[in-house]
Amino acid sequence: MRRLHALLLCLGAVAAPGSFAAECPAVPDASRIVVAGGSLTEILYDLGEEDRIVGVDTTSNHPEDAARFPSIGYVRALSAEGVLSLGPTLILGEEDTGPPNVVGQLRSVGVEIVLVPEEHSPEGIVDKVACVASVIGAGEAAAALMDERLRPAAERSRARMAARSERPRGMLVLTLQDGSPLVAGLETSGDGVLRMAGAENAFGEVRGWKPISPEAMAVAAPDFLVITDRGVREAGGLEELLAHPTIALTPAAREGRVFTMDGMRLLGFGPRTLEVADELAETLRAP
Repeated sequence: MRRLHALLLCLGAVAAPGSFAAECPAVPDASRIVVAGGSLTEILYDLGEEDRIVGVDTTSNHPEDAARFPSIGYVRALSAEGVLSLGPTLILGEEDTGPPNVVGQLRSVGVEIVLVPEEHSPEGIVDKVACVASVIGAGEAAAALMDERLRPAAERSRARMAARSERPRGMLVLTLQDGSPLVAGLETSGDGVLRMAGAENAFGEVRGWKPISPEAMAVAAPDFLVITDRGVREAGGLEELLAHPTIALTPAAREGRVFTMDGMRLLGFGPRTLEVADELAETLRAP
C-alpha cells in the first residue's frame, strides 16, 4: 500500500484515484462485520467500532470482550455456511483468510469481502489500521489513534532498524514441530518483529518458518530467544524448553535470555505488535 496515501486518508484528506483509496475503498454497508483475523478485531476495538462486529475467528482473543461474539472458526479454515448464518454485510479478513474456495463461495453470493494486505514492518501496521478505517469509514478515529499511539511507536521502530550500532542476535521460535524448534526466517512475522526491536535474526539466511537441526542451531548460536506462550506450553514448560537438546546448545539458553510472549500480540501485526517491539528492545538493552 502507498503509505503516504494511507496516512492522508486517515487524516481526512482525499487519496488520488488508483492509489490507496482503490486498494481499501469504503464499503456501502459496514454495519454487520464478520472478522477473520485477530489483528483486525483488535483494530476495530481500538477504533471504537466493536459494536459493528457480529462474529470473529478463533485468533480474535484480544480484548477479552471479543469472546462474547459467535465464532466462525479458524481464519484459514472457515466455512461459508457458518459465516453466512450471521448475516454479515461485510467480511473483513486478513490476507491469508481461507480456504480460497470458501472465500470464492462467499464472493459468489454477493457478500462484501475485504482482505487487508499485510506487511511485516512498522509501516505495514500503520497501513493496516488505515485500511480498516478507510473500509468502514472511521477516518477521524484512526487519525487520533495514529497521533496518540501508532506513529510515535512506528518511528521508534524505524529508528532502531536504521541504527548502525551492533545488534543483539537472536531467534524467534513459534513452537516445537516434531521435536524440532520451528524458527522464523525471512519473510515471516517473526523476522519482522525481531527487526522492529532492533535485533538481528540469527536465522536470517533461511526463508519462511523452518524446523532447525541441532547442527544448524550450534552454528547460529543465538544470544537470545523469543518464544510464544503456546510454544512453552507445548514444550512442557520453560525448564523443559531450556533442556531441549537443540535449544540447550545456545548461548541464549545457557544465559537464560529467553522471553515468552502471547503469540497474537507478538506476531499478529496489529497495534500491540508495535508495543512488543518497544518492550523487547528495552529488555535486550538490560544487562
